[in-house]
Amino acid sequence: MSERWARTFLTAYRFAGAVAYPLIGPYVAWRTSMGKEDRVRRRERYGIAGRERPDGPLIWIHAASVGETLAVIPLVKSILDYGVNIVLTTGTVTSAQVADERLGNRIIHQYVPLDLKPAVSRFLDHWRPDLAIIAESEIWPMTILELGARRVPQVLVNGRLSDRSFKSWKKRAYIAEALFENLAHVVAQSDVDGERFLSLGARPVTVSGNLKVDTTPPPADERVLYALKR
Repeated sequence: MSERWARTFLTAYRFAGAVAYPLIGPYVAWRTSMGKEDRVRRRERYGIAGRERPDGPLIWIHAASVGETLAVIPLVKSILDYGVNIVLTTGTVTSAQVADERLGNRIIHQYVPLDLKPAVSRFLDHWRPDLAIIAESEIWPMTILELGARRVPQVLVNGRLSDRSFKSWKKRAYIAEALFENLAHVVAQSDVDGERFLSLGARPVTVSGNLKVDTTPPPADERVLYALKR
């Protein structure tokens, strides 16, 4: 696949997302009925904000699920020390609960918009982030392209690529390069991950280790702990 075809594919992806957007309602409704979406806040998945944007600099941090959310919490707390506003998006109800328990009202939590142009554009129009930080392996083409079009710097932290993901991206190397060239920096978990991102066109790439090592463990249930010790 050539670079030209990669660009054509991404243009088609953008168009398909715009066409599919009006039809996505039943899918979100089904997920809601299964408990996979927050019934009260599901509009956020369409990019409709549940809060006003605060004045001043704002960083958007995205962590897909519980593991990624726990991993970025130390980073979130460090940024908050500088007085910068943070919108933290997650993709699951459970990760939203973790964010609330660990960070409370120190941050603004929103559910991540669906990777469809109308939803992503609406989200970005409202929040106008000065920087976007993505955790681990959340590579969403439309989101990356829309941020790139708005010249919003994007940083991938705690980056990792499993064997399966890497093989998949290698088969679509030109698409990977067209996406990863939008990233201002990739901070990888390991040397292997770093080499993989470099081979897919990401620049620059540094290795920092796993952010989860810095995560504060959840409090232990004393009753369970006592029972285990017996």
